[in-house]
Amino acid sequence: MATTWLRVIGFSTLMSLSGSALHARVWTDTHGRTIEAELISVTSGEIQLRRSDGHSFTLTLAMLSAEDRAFVEQAEAAKAAAQPAPPRPPAADGSELNTLLNLPLLTDDNLWDDTPAVVAKRLHLKVEGKNAHFEGYRVYPSPAWRVLGANALMISLQASEGRVTSITVQFANQGDFPAFKHCIENREPPTAGELKDFAKAIKHDFDALTTTLRAQLGEPKRERALAGGMVEAGQVSLTWEWRGHALTVRQEPRQMVLLKIVPVTKAGAARLADDQVRRMFKERITRRPGGDVILDQIPMVNQGPKGYCVPATFERYLRYAGIPADMYELASCGGNSFGSGTSFTAMAQGLADYVRRQGRGLEQVELDLNVIKVARYIDEGRPLIWGLYSTSEYNELANTNTEARQKAVDLTKWTPTPTKQEIERLYPEPGSAHACLIIGYNRTTKEIAVSDSWGPQFQERWIPATAAHKVSQNQYWVLAW
Repeated sequence: MATTWLRVIGFSTLMSLSGSALHARVWTDTHGRTIEAELISVTSGEIQLRRSDGHSFTLTLAMLSAEDRAFVEQAEAAKAAAQPAPPRPPAADGSELNTLLNLPLLTDDNLWDDTPAVVAKRLHLKVEGKNAHFEGYRVYPSPAWRVLGANALMISLQASEGRVTSITVQFANQGDFPAFKHCIENREPPTAGELKDFAKAIKHDFDALTTTLRAQLGEPKRERALAGGMVEAGQVSLTWEWRGHALTVRQEPRQMVLLKIVPVTKAGAARLADDQVRRMFKERITRRPGGDVILDQIPMVNQGPKGYCVPATFERYLRYAGIPADMYELASCGGNSFGSGTSFTAMAQGLADYVRRQGRGLEQVELDLNVIKVARYIDEGRPLIWGLYSTSEYNELANTNTEARQKAVDLTKWTPTPTKQEIERLYPEPGSAHACLIIGYNRTTKEIAVSDSWGPQFQERWIPATAAHKVSQNQYWVLAW
């Protein structure tokens, strides 16, 4: 391998080899040549280094000096020692699967009759939303947990009508990969070296999961290449079964690796007919004293520290309509790109195709944002997916107004708090593009209710329709009848 070795001075302290970058240090080969670079990863007798100019390259351990080999060995040992483990699995009939996953998932051999909140507590998941029909729990463990020999960056539980419907474990993925944090924060693309590291992480995690599952559960029951929409070469889905539990490993080379656990019988579940969905939507409308008309049973999703507002919002809507959905998979089929979050228009078009493949439809509607136009859809039980500019001024008005109206004794005599001058100061700010749900209205106060995918405290906020109009992208989508 042709490598330019530079004579440099300096030595860094030993650091963990988790997701964050290391400081550069001097490396010496067996011929005495040196180079300053940071250690990125260690795999199968090789190390990956990156110079200050961003160039990455791979060396065999045999090429390094004895001192450097000792450094790598110590770094790997420190990494293993620092790796936290989830709570010990309970000893019961389900211990075989618990041990395999390294998660306290089961207390017997059947997850599907357990209370969702109890399962979430075992897994140390935090509640992200709970109502009469839906529950959601999620954690972004930091540092990552080891599951099936790979780092789990996110674990979630979905439940419907008091029953667990799925457990999802996300490994290397575009949204949560530590090296891409700056891409999300600064809306910038990753470097070539970071993309190469991500591709290696995807392959490592997929190989670790499938190798471990094959060793313990044999060959998968089902294997298929993914198809449809914006699917690219190399995407694959493998499914194993364990006592009524289907464990599916899915790989999408430029997006993610995930493990999804669902009931074996779920794949054969029939979808709701259109008239059933209409009736269900109508039955879930809440009319409160004071004039609030609200859809308050929509599941909550916490998109976490990434630009997934569009797929997270679509996930909530689709699950509300009885369509299984996950924001990571929706981001993939909608063409999410590095560093730019999610484009509302591009994502919506891609997700409309996804919904059609599920036997449903989404339609884009033109709407002059006011209470009367919003009421048309809310009175049918249909939330609106809304593209807006979520500026700091807008959010401050929404928070202040919502807190004030919660203290009002009689909403029929209450006036929204934002002044005309405060509303007039609102303006579109392209850098704050966002998507949320419109879930309610009040004709008397001329307000609309919105729900953002940021956790329970953002389940329901109220703002004057005139204020919402000032920050609207004029993009609206609803479930088609």
